[in-house]
Amino acid sequence: MNRTYEYRGYTIRVGVEANGTIPLERPEIERPRYTAVVSIESNNALSFPSPLKIDNAAGLPFNSDIDALMGGYSEARRLVDEQLAATRG
Repeated sequence: MNRTYEYRGYTIRVGVEANGTIPLERPEIERPRYTAVVSIESNNALSFPSPLKIDNAAGLPFNSDIDALMGGYSEARRLVDEQLAATRG
């Protein structure tokens, strides 16, 4: 699953990888571990390390590919906002 978003003059690309499993309380049941792979691009001089791999939100692993997708997008927006605030201040 890959998505591209435009946000405040930046292009944010978010992909999702399933890698490994997370054991649950019952050892016979496991669920996939999801990671958001994020790249942030712009035409101006600001740059971000790429790609960023984000595997949790608030210290908890993503429960689904949709959670990883939205978590990656939210983190990318936060990084863009911080970068823009730092260049204004």
